[in-house]
Amino acid sequence: MPTHAFTDLDRAVDAFHVVADGWDADRSMVKALGADGLHVLRLTLHEWIANLVQHASFPGEAEIVLTVEVEGDVVRCAIEDTSDGFDLAAHLETQRSILDAPAPSERGRGLLMLVSCAEDLDFRPASEGVRQRLAFAMRDPAGGDLGALFRPADLELDPDLARSMGDGYLSDVPASGPSPRHP
Repeated sequence: MPTHAFTDLDRAVDAFHVVADGWDADRSMVKALGADGLHVLRLTLHEWIANLVQHASFPGEAEIVLTVEVEGDVVRCAIEDTSDGFDLAAHLETQRSILDAPAPSERGRGLLMLVSCAEDLDFRPASEGVRQRLAFAMRDPAGGDLGALFRPADLELDPDLARSMGDGYLSDVPASGPSPRHP
């Protein structure tokens, strides 16, 4: 599949939706993910791109580059951007704390959804001369059971990914099993 570059932040989300609308006609995408999986993929990518548009700082020319490839029953995605980047681990911890709030917000769960839905999640933060990059794979979600995507244990970060994000996050990542906050 082609790579798409979005440079106009005012139109990036709409331009992404135009790209995603074409996936319904792509037999390999439909075969790999099914209708529910396509919907989840759209939501996941929308969340990341919308967060970049709403919250990221772009010191120079803004560019968000999306690559989506179908490999059999897996869809692989990569998003690179020219933003200053952000601390993914800290944002995930903030979003997890929202789940424990007495009156949880309806907003602020996009990254948790991404962690829950994605496989082989790989995040490279921005640094001098290096673009921020998010890559992941997605399959047909839980045999079509979308509710299974949001089990509390699924909201835990893979320990290997946590290690790649720095030592500050490792203490919060359980070795295995469900989250201590969610029995």
